[in-house]
Amino acid sequence: MHIEAMGVSLLSNDLVSSMDRLEAKLAKIEELGFRAVELPIHGMNVIVNGRLLEERLERYVKLFKQFSLRVTTHAPFEINLFRQDGLSKERQVLQASIEVSGALGAAAMAYHPARFVGEEELIYRHAWPVYTEEEQERLLEQEREELRLAGDLARSRNVRIGMENMRPYLDCPNYCYAVRPSLLAEQMARIGHDRIGLTLDTGHLLLAVRMYGLDLQAELEAMAPHVFHLHVHDNFGKANFSIEKNQYDLIPHGRGDMHMPIGEGEVPFGEIASTLAPFFAGTLIHEVREAYEPSWPLLIGRTAAMLAQETLAPEGLRRQGEPEGASL
Repeated sequence: MHIEAMGVSLLSNDLVSSMDRLEAKLAKIEELGFRAVELPIHGMNVIVNGRLLEERLERYVKLFKQFSLRVTTHAPFEINLFRQDGLSKERQVLQASIEVSGALGAAAMAYHPARFVGEEELIYRHAWPVYTEEEQERLLEQEREELRLAGDLARSRNVRIGMENMRPYLDCPNYCYAVRPSLLAEQMARIGHDRIGLTLDTGHLLLAVRMYGLDLQAELEAMAPHVFHLHVHDNFGKANFSIEKNQYDLIPHGRGDMHMPIGEGEVPFGEIASTLAPFFAGTLIHEVREAYEPSWPLLIGRTAAMLAQETLAPEGLRRQGEPEGASL
């Protein structure tokens, strides 16, 4: 298992949109020994109504030249390539996101696959569209066509797009095909583009396995040969309803997509690492919520310990505090 760089994600849009605050945070991340950082593109405020704000983007490019951190990005969550009205705008935003990622030299851009029910629609049950199998297949082909176009642009900008396995919701279990990792892997394979691979989200994986009664190993094996980007975080495998957004309400009962630090829930990281080991070469991003930032100094050591248990620890990945420090 070759981890090219390990880092943390910045989930706060307010933080990422402020150059001064972001600069201070990047300095902290680098000082702690991380070698990568993931940015939400929507938090940067560099895309407005599908138009790329090139002068503002250039400020980010200049900022990152001050650091040695490897950059990964996350495309805006609201992109939905199943939309019938306004598909051209979805295409614009996706293509602009690739331009942003290319300008920053991003090693990976995580992308949320298309949804049959948009997350903005989940609270309006009466408005949920119902599609026949034929209509669903037509939508899947629509996403495939759009991602092939996106992949061509990504190739020219030296970017790789990682389609991410999605979190499930109790009240709308089939809102997105990508809640089932094996279906996501199938869609990616049918796209058939060298710049389109998979982002494995460990927390989403456990939630889906528990909610749908899936075989963890089978789902992992379907994804593993195509995963080049990892979102690592923990939870207790208890799916929640889509309207439950307050994390502080969910934490006491251990419910939902908690984005806790590795080792604090029930995600089987050892099994995941063992299955990925023959295939994986890419970035590992600890995607923990802002409330868990005090745990950042522990993440390098915890990752090394988890990998060591599987005899997979790459050379140079050591527990925090060992003589040569953390090298990822």
